[in-house]
Amino acid sequence: MYLGLDPGRDKVGFAFVDEEGKLIYSGILPASDIDLFLSILMKDDWERLKPYGREGEVSLLYDERLKGILLGGGTTSEKVELALKRLGLNYEVVDESFSTERARGLYFQIHPPRGLRKYLPRSLLVPNRDVDDLAAWELVKMWLQR
Repeated sequence: MYLGLDPGRDKVGFAFVDEEGKLIYSGILPASDIDLFLSILMKDDWERLKPYGREGEVSLLYDERLKGILLGGGTTSEKVELALKRLGLNYEVVDESFSTERARGLYFQIHPPRGLRKYLPRSLLVPNRDVDDLAAWELVKMWLQR
């Protein structure tokens, strides 16, 4: 599996994705919790990710082995990059252009609009939650497709 990280100023989206690009588990954590997140990652202590979870099943992570970390290379990635370096974790910086816009599309694939909203163009719809985790998923999907 691969880990996508979409760092922002206040929060970091994360997504664990299999080799085929399917989402295993995703979530959003405060940027201040990045060191805690990485310690959870290094210990495979997956249950501690539950408070951050948004999509998928954390229990599925136990059957997987991490093959790579993909970090969105936006302007706020420096803190996460330093934390990864400090722990000696290998990662690759990837272009995150348009990942948030594509994440909105992923949200509506997972959670199709209902009622009258299903008749509106998806470009006019706004997800009812932050989609930083889905942007992290999109980073991995784009990397796998290259």
